[in-house]
Amino acid sequence: MTNTTSNIDDLMQMLVHSVHDYVPSEAQFLILLLIVPFALICNIYLLYRLLTTKVLRRELHNHVIIALLFSSLEFNLIHVPFSINLFRTGFVWPRSIIACTLWRFTAYLGCNANDVLLAWAAIERHLLIYHSQMLKHRRNRYLFHYGPLTFLIIYLFIFNAGCFLTSTCFQQYDYSRVFCDSSCLNSVFFMSTWYLTVNQLFAASAAIIFSFILWIRVIRRRKRMRGTIEWNRLKKLTVQVLVITILFIFLEIPYAITCTFSYAGFFTNSITFAYINSISLFLCYIMPIVMPFACCLGLLQDLWPRRTTPSITFNTK
Repeated sequence: MTNTTSNIDDLMQMLVHSVHDYVPSEAQFLILLLIVPFALICNIYLLYRLLTTKVLRRELHNHVIIALLFSSLEFNLIHVPFSINLFRTGFVWPRSIIACTLWRFTAYLGCNANDVLLAWAAIERHLLIYHSQMLKHRRNRYLFHYGPLTFLIIYLFIFNAGCFLTSTCFQQYDYSRVFCDSSCLNSVFFMSTWYLTVNQLFAASAAIIFSFILWIRVIRRRKRMRGTIEWNRLKKLTVQVLVITILFIFLEIPYAITCTFSYAGFFTNSITFAYINSISLFLCYIMPIVMPFACCLGLLQDLWPRRTTPSITFNTK
């Protein structure tokens, strides 16, 4: 058990610091400075449209998208400014325990939410498409839609609070390092293992597997349903989750692979692998920032329809 805990400690330390050791701070500063303003504009616009347009707000498949957008918003508004300031100045400001805790908490919350909520979105699409009649009943909507989504949101807050809002996290701060160099997640073996295996690797695998199973099921029904209203709805729901999943694959799967190799002890002394790992980690870090762009692509048909078509909604009164 001691050796395993030590391996996880070393891995978490490497994952937190490698990107800042191998990717120049100036490059990260410029990339974030170019992307974040547009991401915020897109994020706020999408939330405004989804929350103020009654038809879009009542569509069940948009609810997890709204949750993803709120997660991205807190990441871009709260967490990213701390990182930009560190890359620009070389130190954390303001230098306080509260600032460091908020920086770390919002970072892991945003990344966890991406993985976990996307996994649920991929799974729920199968219910929304192939069991839509079942979800017309209020009890089933609360049982299979509102209930799981609410549980996951509460779980994400509680898990990250349990990891980072503890006395262990309020010690040994270094205001010149990312997250103030406090690696309190490592202090509890169960929490660090759960974070890596469940919140990241398992959730990422579930998102990819269920998304592509959905794509295969849709392709098999294409000839029989093409041109119908039901086919348009099926295609729309599939495209929404596939666009996000494809972006997820490009940005987060390289990190998942290097993370697994590191955990298994492969290439630990390789400088080349360290560079690859740092780049993959930075790509993973970008994912919550650019999430609004992926959501926007998936919502094009809802936001700017080419023609008026009947919309299938469920009465939530």
